[in-house]
Amino acid sequence: MRLGDPTTWLEADTEIEIDEHPDLGKVRVKQWLDLHFYRAPGQKVNLILVERMKPMSNGQPFPPLWLVWVGERTLPLETVWFKYLRRFGVDHWAKQRLHWTLPNLRTPEQSERWSDLMPLMSWQLWLARDLVVENVLLQAICYH
Repeated sequence: MRLGDPTTWLEADTEIEIDEHPDLGKVRVKQWLDLHFYRAPGQKVNLILVERMKPMSNGQPFPPLWLVWVGERTLPLETVWFKYLRRFGVDHWAKQRLHWTLPNLRTPEQSERWSDLMPLMSWQLWLARDLVVENVLLQAICYH
């Protein structure tokens, strides 16, 4: 399948339409199961296409959004869709508030551990916010 050429696409294994999302309008989501990349024939992936049916304000269609699911089990397409919607808030929060890109992580295991620890620590701090008394430090400026 060449993603930019719909004439090469196989028939999707599953397809759902979300009638009216409050922000996105009508959305169609398709999924192809058990595909693989040309150079990785042993690694099965699911290919997901998200299409916004409502055009942009200039009348042009939104570009298609392609996602790849790699995992032991396949989730229902509705679950994948709703989890994907939640990712924007988590992504931006994690990168900005947790400085996810700050540490110099060298291995996938280190990245995974950092990704697991930072939200847990942040939630602990947020939950303990009432136990802390705000103490604003004032800095005296001296002119000579």
